[in-house]
Amino acid sequence: MASESNFLSQTLQAITSTKRREQERRRKTFEASKAKLLESVAAASDDRARLEVMLSGFKELSSSNKGVSYVDDDRTEHARNVARYLEQSYRDPSVSSGIIQGFYRNFRQKVDQESQRFDYADLYYRLLSEWTDASSKPLEQSERKEEELDGSFEHVPKYDLQKLKNKFASVVFTPRETDEVEIDTYLSDFFQDDHGTSLLEAIRKANVAFARKLKERATPFDSEILKQCIKALLGNNLLNDDAKNTLSEFTTNEVVLDEIADVLNLRFADLDNWSWQADEGMYYEPRRQITGKYRIMMDMDILQAIFLHYIAVSWCGHLKSVFGTLPNDKRFWRGPKKMTEEEKGRHYYFMGFHPTSGVVGKLDKNFCDTFFLSALPCSLTEGGDPYGEDKDAEAAADETKTGLGMRQMFLRQLATDVITRRSLHGQVAVVQSDLQWYATGLPHTTLFAVLRFWGVPEDWISLFKKYAEAPLRMTATPGEDVRTRKRGIPITDAFETLFGECVLFCMDVAVNRLSGMTLIRFHDDLFLSGEPSQCANAWEAIQDFVKVLGLDINTSKTGSVYLCDTEKDGNLLTKFPKGPVCMGMLQLTDEGEWAIDQKQVTAHVRQLQKQLGQCSSIISWIQTWNACMGRFFQDTFGKPANCFGQAHVDAILETHANMQRQLFQAHSGSVTNYLREQIHERFDVAKVPDSFFFLPEDFGGLGVKNPFIPFFGVKDQVLKSPLSRIAQFRKKEKRAYKDASEAFAALSDSDKQRRLRKGLGESSKHTPIQSEPFVSFEEYTAYREAYSNEFLCAYAELNLKPRVEDVHLANDLKPWFDELLHSHGIDWYSFSSEDKWIMHLYAEELKHQFGALSIVDKNLLPSGVMKMLKKKKVTWQIVIWE
Repeated sequence: MASESNFLSQTLQAITSTKRREQERRRKTFEASKAKLLESVAAASDDRARLEVMLSGFKELSSSNKGVSYVDDDRTEHARNVARYLEQSYRDPSVSSGIIQGFYRNFRQKVDQESQRFDYADLYYRLLSEWTDASSKPLEQSERKEEELDGSFEHVPKYDLQKLKNKFASVVFTPRETDEVEIDTYLSDFFQDDHGTSLLEAIRKANVAFARKLKERATPFDSEILKQCIKALLGNNLLNDDAKNTLSEFTTNEVVLDEIADVLNLRFADLDNWSWQADEGMYYEPRRQITGKYRIMMDMDILQAIFLHYIAVSWCGHLKSVFGTLPNDKRFWRGPKKMTEEEKGRHYYFMGFHPTSGVVGKLDKNFCDTFFLSALPCSLTEGGDPYGEDKDAEAAADETKTGLGMRQMFLRQLATDVITRRSLHGQVAVVQSDLQWYATGLPHTTLFAVLRFWGVPEDWISLFKKYAEAPLRMTATPGEDVRTRKRGIPITDAFETLFGECVLFCMDVAVNRLSGMTLIRFHDDLFLSGEPSQCANAWEAIQDFVKVLGLDINTSKTGSVYLCDTEKDGNLLTKFPKGPVCMGMLQLTDEGEWAIDQKQVTAHVRQLQKQLGQCSSIISWIQTWNACMGRFFQDTFGKPANCFGQAHVDAILETHANMQRQLFQAHSGSVTNYLREQIHERFDVAKVPDSFFFLPEDFGGLGVKNPFIPFFGVKDQVLKSPLSRIAQFRKKEKRAYKDASEAFAALSDSDKQRRLRKGLGESSKHTPIQSEPFVSFEEYTAYREAYSNEFLCAYAELNLKPRVEDVHLANDLKPWFDELLHSHGIDWYSFSSEDKWIMHLYAEELKHQFGALSIVDKNLLPSGVMKMLKKKKVTWQIVIWE
């Protein structure tokens, strides 16, 4: 990995150097005093004399935590107590020599523990120095040749970047003409009836009104609006690092912000005459993303980026609101069949209560609240990277706030749907797909046809056309080979989200109106799940849609699974696309099980081994390890949940064990053995304790992530078998049917008459129902997905994430955590579940070797450096492009 020296500011380096010098000064003072003390102790005549000398010297010795009142007071009180016991021993024979020797050994251990704390604080700073040293050499060179590595990445083939640039140019500078009349006719068919026509007209009127009001904003930009725009731009990959650094500086300078606001308000007032103002062309270059993917990114002027972001996100928030009227309108948006009013009355007559909302209602709400147009920000404060690649997996507890969290939510929903549908109906189908080079190759004629269909006024379409037809160049030389873009829009720009979602929402409508299904979509990642024939119809609708709108299916990311307990329908089989269904490295097998794709794992482990070997410092190695083993693999294996069962957790743990055996074949599969050897070779420090590696950085450890701990914390909280919960539901359902039947049979004629009037009314046409027997079990269960509360409970339980079972704090360790509260301001209950496990696991070792649960004095920790270290993103060093 490249040197991190540029990553640290000069100020931080200066602070770190100052703290290291202070640490070294304390260390030398301590060791000199210790050596002198031990000489005096060695010259003492007997046990009492040795203890007396030790006590006297111990009071004068400095400690690594000196200045922390709780620690200083404890040292003082302990020494005072022992001094009194020593005085007692001169008069009282019951204070034996063994007791005196024990006191001496205890103080000697404390002195040696202080040495250990100073030694490892020194090692900590030496590791930091290595991290910031540009001349540091890689930890090791991979023995594999590059060609051998390429062979393992069949799913992510490696290409030279020039080929990527050539492919990009062949797409964006070559127009793909689509028929705007055909597109308008195709979309209009979905709004043919009177109700659909009125909904479409309302959307168009709302768009015209919004377009007018947005344009009439006199001074839309002020310092607060600019800060919101800047925050969003800093959170995505649109701008290069230099531009981001400049933007960061803007946020702290109100004078500059006011000047920028004035300029952008003048520009907004003359919106009709806006242009790129880039006669020399805007440079497009391959830029590596956090996942290792290369994407062609545009170097955009900072003020243009802010200006355009504001416009795009304003439109995003508006369109998300008006488009939301369609899935919320149950007369327009098709869904699973529900009871008619007469059927509801019949239900009341036999059951004695009105049906309540069940799983169907819950999934509808999840779709509208979470998945519907999830890429579109509702406001400027939500604007960011539509791909969500820079989101820290631990950044938000609310899954609905991150793309990764929403995918995990959907994965659980999908897995639960597969289990319940197959168990209750004997069959289910899942289809997954993706659009090839969607944003890059979106035909401009398609885009403008869609915008016109939704009623966007022509003056705004004129602006959007100027935006889309940007002057680009593929070389770094200004003015060289400048060409006008004819297809696509800039990736990670807010306009990509706006335009992309406008077009793909039409797909949402098409799939729903033609098949009755709701398409779950994460930008251009597409998912269908449900009854097989319905899924087949929905897939046909998607294929027709992309044909009419001039888009392409990415066959490499398209596949299906058709599960059936009886003989499969051969006609349906031919309609489904070939290929696997995967989310991350979790794959749905033809048997209906979710399995970790070991082929992908092996390939990534080989690449990780190579990337780790190229790290030029222990800390950069740990950064890479934590990013890949501590976050990446945990996310791509799927988070544990009841719908996967304990077998999934066991598979994850076994996969991690296999990965470490592959990574550390020569070190008994142990990351600590490997790091211990590296530290010994590079710093000549032997026998490094395990606690030093895993202890959080705030306490002087290296913060190495243990990938096993999160899964052991939930392993026993997951259902052993998801199918057992379905079996339990079916048993309860049969019991409830029997109870309802017996309760109905016990009703008097007058009770039945009252139910009839309340459920179906006074009309005589319903009286024949009184002669009917109780409903059949088939009728009783016909609408279980829509109305059964028992099924809703079972579904919700299968969809649950497990609760983390924290380690219990042992009584003998409580005083040590009390000390930690005083020395570092954190108590046991403030630790994360993972850190509780770490701190408790290594507490005895820490107590024995360092005499405390921390290693480095908090005041001497380079906290500024550590905070920046945690923010530093680690990029996969594989070359992937789209």
